[in-house]
Amino acid sequence: MSPTIKAAVLSAGAWSQSSHLPALKADPRVELVAISSPNAEMASNLGRQFDVPSFGDWRAALATKPDIVVVSSPPVAHEEQVIAALEAGAHVLVEKPFALSADAARRMRDTAERLGKDLLVGFGWPAAPIFSLSRQLIEAGEIGPVEHMTMHLAVNTRALLSGGTDGGWGGKLGSSTSTYTDKAISAGGSAAVTMSHQLGMVEWLVGEPIVALNASTFPPASEIDLHTTVNAEFAGGGSAALSAASTHNYLARPQWHMALYGRNGQLWADSAADTLRLVRADGEVVEYRAPEASGVYDPGAPTKALIACAFGAPAPAGLTAQLAAHVVAVTDAIYLSARNNQKLRIEP
Repeated sequence: MSPTIKAAVLSAGAWSQSSHLPALKADPRVELVAISSPNAEMASNLGRQFDVPSFGDWRAALATKPDIVVVSSPPVAHEEQVIAALEAGAHVLVEKPFALSADAARRMRDTAERLGKDLLVGFGWPAAPIFSLSRQLIEAGEIGPVEHMTMHLAVNTRALLSGGTDGGWGGKLGSSTSTYTDKAISAGGSAAVTMSHQLGMVEWLVGEPIVALNASTFPPASEIDLHTTVNAEFAGGGSAALSAASTHNYLARPQWHMALYGRNGQLWADSAADTLRLVRADGEVVEYRAPEASGVYDPGAPTKALIACAFGAPAPAGLTAQLAAHVVAVTDAIYLSARNNQKLRIEP
């Protein structure tokens, strides 16, 4: 690998302005060679801001032969752009929701494996200290076999899912309304947009796939749900009660609340308060606080992981296409279960 690599961002928009592009520009080993957007004004503005050639057609951006590619389009365009970037020889980071269907997710995953390229998905939360520490404690045997967990995630996406354009990400650009309000483009509402982060987090933390669930959404039968509730079973026999809520714009920081129970101990986490508590089976209590248990999200973490992969680092377990493909299968099951009021099994 050369001491520098070339990078391109396809279908850049408001989220790329706040996350991918700053992370790429900040790394001296990366030459940002192209961005694209179907919105000519968006492409031009981002090109000027980040001093990079901009294109209206993502294929023209891909023709610059980048070593790494960030695919930041809505899910409806992921499969075509991801596979094209992989076949062009790039390592790829794609935003989530990963795909509109489990079949599309598997095709992207399988293409990356066939070509020997890294395909990462934008599950950035494993990099947050509160969750990386949780994983370390689980791997150290502090919890033991997972018996039960509860996890609630609240994010201020209510405005976006209701047709707004401001995601509260700090950039000056607005999001296209259809990206969040048209299921044929976005893959759904809260279950796809928010809970996909949560499902990836849960399976990464526990180290087991979800194999069965029943779910409900609000509003009932809505294609763009605001809130999602799931009762899930893990391959190892443990269970989980998961919920995701779309809040009003009163707090930009996502709020995670987790309780995890096992034979050897328990964990309680509150990301907004930056606190993590371990309770061992003998009653000993260990309290962790910020910065060790910080719940602050680094929006550039997935992009930094992509850069590291290009220089030979292994793909982080919490960002792999294998994990993301299963998350899409679970999300499909959530919507089917909510629609038909039935318990469903999912292939691990």
